[in-house]
Amino acid sequence: MQTQENVLREWAIRRAREYQWVFAQAIVPVRWWYRWLFGGAGEADRLSLPAQRVLADLRDFCGASRPTIFDPDPLQMARMEGRREVFVRISNFLDLDESKVRKLMEIDDGIGE
Repeated sequence: MQTQENVLREWAIRRAREYQWVFAQAIVPVRWWYRWLFGGAGEADRLSLPAQRVLADLRDFCGASRPTIFDPDPLQMARMEGRREVFVRISNFLDLDESKVRKLMEIDDGIGE
């Protein structure tokens, strides 16, 4: 008898293989998958609440809510810029302009550090 954890693991593996196949076929543009995942078509107020929470957490983790801060260590600077680039990529795929990102910044995500 399988445990609930194993059933969930098998489901996730099957789902991941299905998505991998679709991406490999290039049937659907990647932009569509981001929009599907985040449950919105670019409107910050139309994004699902979980999507807003995740984007708010990513915004903080990626440093998108603050200007790029100079660090004398080039590796640290590259890491910070790489994080920001990830958030910018997601924002672009979701068609979030500056005002929509600001709206996300106003969300009290309640996520502890």
